[in-house]
Amino acid sequence: MKKIAITGSLGTGKSTVMKILKNLGCTTFSCDEAVRNLYEDPEIKKRVVEIFGKEILEPDEKLNKKKILEKILENQELKKKLEALFHPLVKEKCMEFIKTNKEEKIIFLEVPLLFEVGWESFFDEIWVISCSEEVQKERIFKKGLDEKMGEALLKSQLPLPEKEKRAHRIISTEKSIEDLEKELKEILKEYLKD
Repeated sequence: MKKIAITGSLGTGKSTVMKILKNLGCTTFSCDEAVRNLYEDPEIKKRVVEIFGKEILEPDEKLNKKKILEKILENQELKKKLEALFHPLVKEKCMEFIKTNKEEKIIFLEVPLLFEVGWESFFDEIWVISCSEEVQKERIFKKGLDEKMGEALLKSQLPLPEKEKRAHRIISTEKSIEDLEKELKEILKEYLKD
């Protein structure tokens, strides 16, 4: 089994690539999705409130992720506490996924903070999803983040050129979905012919 990590920076198109791979019949796992699911877990929610206080709760008792993001961007200690809570749990989910799918020829795991958390050694290959800075910023604003927050988030991650240097393959998402799908189909053909 070949384990491929899909990574990149905020707004480079990782989710789009994962969606295409899934539509092409590939077995995929998303760390972001795992985090979203963990936020729904009552025990995790309780621990997040213990870290940040009740002001991160919405009137309906849901966690306000934007407030959490603002807090971790301005306070490294809170960021470390949140990471200490989530990273081991997400890693566990990744390992479960790998174990469950060990019969597959190839699996893809979207790990946005792959280099930042030092998980490179778990994977056979690393694909970095890339685009220009202008396109990236445009996509970040479409996600509803303001310029200040977008910049702060990008600064908290390893710069994209550094990630590209450590990649086995770089995939640019500055093309149509059709062309991206065509490129991924061609790449998959190489991997599945053995």
